[in-house]
Amino acid sequence: MVTNIACSHVHNPRWHLTLSFLVQIGLLLMDDTHASTPSTNNAFNQIKPLTKMSMRGGALFNATDTLEKDRLFHVRHILNERLHYNQAGLRDRDFAKWIKTRGDDAVISMHGLEEDVNHTTGLPAEFTSNTESTEVIPSPQDGQGLYAGDMLDLDLIPVPSLPSLHKGKPLHLIDDTPPSFSSLCFRSIKLGFHFTPILSTALIAYISPRFREEIWYKWVATCLASSGPAFIKWGQWASTREDMFPEKLCVALSQLHNEAPSHSWQFTRRMVESSLGLPEGGLLGVFESFDTAPLASGSIAQVHKAVLRADYIDIEDGTVVAVKVRHPNVARLIDMDFRLMSTAAKMADALPALSWLNIRDSVEQFSHTMAAQAHLNVEAHHLEVLNHNFRSWAHVKFPEPIYASSSVIIETFEPGRIITGLFDHYDAIASKSGDGEQGTLTVEEVMEDDDNGMDGVTEGSGYQLIPLNLAKFIVVNGLSIYLKMLLEDNLMHADLHPGNLMIDTHANFHRRPSQMSSSRALASSRTSSTASKQLPENFRICIVDAGMVAKLTDTEAVNFIGLLSSLGEGDGVSAAQFALRFSRDGTDLTEEQKDAFTTDMVTLFGEKCRGYGHQVDVGEVLRGVLGLVRKYRIRIDANYATLVVNALCIESLARRVCPNYNVLDSAQPLLRNFRKMCIDRDGNPRDEVARRSGNFMKLWLSILYWKKNQKDSKFFRDQKLLMGAA
Repeated sequence: MVTNIACSHVHNPRWHLTLSFLVQIGLLLMDDTHASTPSTNNAFNQIKPLTKMSMRGGALFNATDTLEKDRLFHVRHILNERLHYNQAGLRDRDFAKWIKTRGDDAVISMHGLEEDVNHTTGLPAEFTSNTESTEVIPSPQDGQGLYAGDMLDLDLIPVPSLPSLHKGKPLHLIDDTPPSFSSLCFRSIKLGFHFTPILSTALIAYISPRFREEIWYKWVATCLASSGPAFIKWGQWASTREDMFPEKLCVALSQLHNEAPSHSWQFTRRMVESSLGLPEGGLLGVFESFDTAPLASGSIAQVHKAVLRADYIDIEDGTVVAVKVRHPNVARLIDMDFRLMSTAAKMADALPALSWLNIRDSVEQFSHTMAAQAHLNVEAHHLEVLNHNFRSWAHVKFPEPIYASSSVIIETFEPGRIITGLFDHYDAIASKSGDGEQGTLTVEEVMEDDDNGMDGVTEGSGYQLIPLNLAKFIVVNGLSIYLKMLLEDNLMHADLHPGNLMIDTHANFHRRPSQMSSSRALASSRTSSTASKQLPENFRICIVDAGMVAKLTDTEAVNFIGLLSSLGEGDGVSAAQFALRFSRDGTDLTEEQKDAFTTDMVTLFGEKCRGYGHQVDVGEVLRGVLGLVRKYRIRIDANYATLVVNALCIESLARRVCPNYNVLDSAQPLLRNFRKMCIDRDGNPRDEVARRSGNFMKLWLSILYWKKNQKDSKFFRDQKLLMGAA
């Protein structure tokens, strides 16, 4: 209808400009409504890529002209080439070389840091320091520039003869623009209204413990939930920091969820077209289909399923990919909110009624983590590093990005089911069948079923229905992944909860042809190769959402390994020594306070932690340690908090799948040997890990993992015998 009106008035410039202005305003109002609900149908998949008619400069044009055809083919071709390059293992090879030359500097993490950020863009400094590099990695197929020589850059390489056809400033650059002073003022006024209830009653909460714990903490959670993604994320993160905040406040904040409303389909379409430099309406020139309803939506972005068009004659079907798109205005909103939160936190710490909350410390530790998470190209870098670290683990996978800008990631689509959904389904079946009377179900029966009837399901006896081989795979490999990140990689996925773990029970494992020539490798990746290597049990874990990773120093690794190994040895004295080293800036404790802290730790261990073989409840002990840290006001750094939270996640995962499995006993072969590297002969903590190097280290780790696997296999053999006897 709008097109017809425009056609009848093309000779009236004033009318045309007015109409265009009104249409643009209407689109912006529709697209930027963050709370809009996407259509549940998939009507866009029914649209055929017919000729698109648009309006430019008051005249109609055919959207299939030569320049647009060339641009669409170029983008489609580059994305397909990158996909094949990844499948052939050539990206892994190039990335491994880059990692080797960069060393420790190759891994970029802003988790818990308070510096080294480009304050103009909000990106880590490394992401803006090499933007002038002209080196490229050519495609083996046609020699065309495929990747930038800088491995941090996954954007498309500019081609002068094929410029971006998106009109106006790219949308993601608009969102990345620093906020103006007036915007900060308006935002502060709005937040002031949001937080009026808790600010006006802070003194009452300080005086009255009952009001504080029963009412005020809930108000805090409610205010955070309605104040935007930065506050929601901070509340979720604060809920895990029992070392900094009262336990009941953490419980109240734990009710915050990532149930952020999805943004509109129109915004997704415009953002992807803008990032890829496509003309308006050109999305179906690159993608065969694109689901309008997102698969999942969080506080930062949402994920869509799409099919990338093939650009080779011998390939009929396209490739399924996942497209992650940042919500509108999120980067700018997070930037504004943390600027304001930093100022407010300083004032709050100056007030006696609020100083006990340690707000400033938590905001400082978390602000740069969130700033980096709002830029999706940082997450893409994390995915590549994690895939590199687990390249020899065929049963562990991370999505592989083939394109990334600050607002869009295009990555491989990984099949599977979120572990929490799988557990909920087993619990639902158990509750309906009378606590497991139905008998053990096959994996296929549950994986292929839907989620109907699971609303309100709580943790129950569903673990009795989980096939023993699947339970073994989940708990053994979940713990092994955590230990590898801690003991070997010094790089920890900072959000390792079951909601970010997917299980694929029909996985086919391919040996990457990285030793082939480039042409042979690409040819192998484009055919239905029969050389795939099937493992005895075709399960695979895929870990998603790598926006936050914690890069550990040797000292941090020493201190945390030392604490975990102290739990295994039942040694409260050494546990206290390592816990006191969790603060980078040291502690203000006197010698008497340190002695009292050690005494309390020994008492805790005497009651709840007697060491290996005594079924130690790791979660309960670690929460007790955090309680002592809070009692003595020891500020622990963000990386240590991440390690503790991930350890609690893995422990709770194991208890839900197999309650009799003890993660501490299973980790004994590794922890006991690494303890020797963390403590000197006099029993004092070392400043750095006395690591073995090179091939000896790899051989030594292989032996330790073999011992752990033998221990796990014996445990599950015994479980099978017990099930048979029952």
